[in-house]
Amino acid sequence: MGERYLRHDFFERAVHWVMALSVILLIPSGLDIRFPGLIPWGFGTMNSARFIHFVSMYALIFSWLAYTIHLIVDEFKTEIIRWSDIKGLPEMVRHYLFLTEKRPAYPKYNPLQKLAFNIVWVMILIQAATGAMLYWPALTMGITSYFGGLMAVRVLHDFMTYIFISFIIIHIYLVLSSDIRNLWAMINGYSYR
Repeated sequence: MGERYLRHDFFERAVHWVMALSVILLIPSGLDIRFPGLIPWGFGTMNSARFIHFVSMYALIFSWLAYTIHLIVDEFKTEIIRWSDIKGLPEMVRHYLFLTEKRPAYPKYNPLQKLAFNIVWVMILIQAATGAMLYWPALTMGITSYFGGLMAVRVLHDFMTYIFISFIIIHIYLVLSSDIRNLWAMINGYSYR
């Protein structure tokens, strides 16, 4: 079984699940706002969908900011991808595509995980910025025109939503297809060497 150790502290786990729940609520509520009636269960009224969307958005933004501060203070070397990690990317891709059986060992996160998480941080920033431009078009007119207008911002916001959906599907698949103890580590904090 191996040596038991704390892989994710309480703060990391709490932020992970707040962010996960936020994104899980943001996607259907956003789709319900964008395409009313598309989701069979829906959120009732447009006001209900917007309320859920905005509460989830604030939860995501605040947890993202808190995690960013935590990252800078405590986990910078662990989670920010570095040039030295880049050379390990092809080996991890081969492993995840089942071209090699041996999983390369890394202390906490492998280079592909670091790259994905770093991209997600940027995606959250883009979603928050485009969401603000859509919600306050008069206040953000100068920035919105830089992006090609309100419709271009809407397309970017929608596109990023589909990228998030893709990320979630891939993330769940990779978690479930690897050592299941990694999932438990995100619940109780502990894993095994």
